[in-house]
Amino acid sequence: MMAAEDASNSGWSITRAPDGSLVCTFSGPTRSDEFRKCLAALTASMPRSGARLIFDWRQVVGYNPETKEAIKTWLLEHKLSVDDVVAVVPQAKPILKMVVAAVSLAVGVRIKVREAPADAAQSAQFARP
Repeated sequence: MMAAEDASNSGWSITRAPDGSLVCTFSGPTRSDEFRKCLAALTASMPRSGARLIFDWRQVVGYNPETKEAIKTWLLEHKLSVDDVVAVVPQAKPILKMVVAAVSLAVGVRIKVREAPADAAQSAQFARP
């Protein structure tokens, strides 16, 4: 994968998978200000149409409810440019599945959820069913 934006000291990174998917990986606690920076970097990396997005939440610690509102707003603004959204969540964190479902309903974007063990291989493997 080629790095599009790396802010690993901030708990997130964005890479472009070989199939063109943009993979947003989060680790540790998700601070609101850093999450907004991630969304800004994602916006800068997005194609005008046909975007395939993977949000990898397997290494997140805790839950920051402010990120839910931020991603809802971002998806509403960009949903016409997005073809496919996948959220990769750890099997042990059902709260993340519920949040993804709530966001999906709120913005009218179908978000596929893929459960994976925390040590699963590359996130891009979850891009297609």
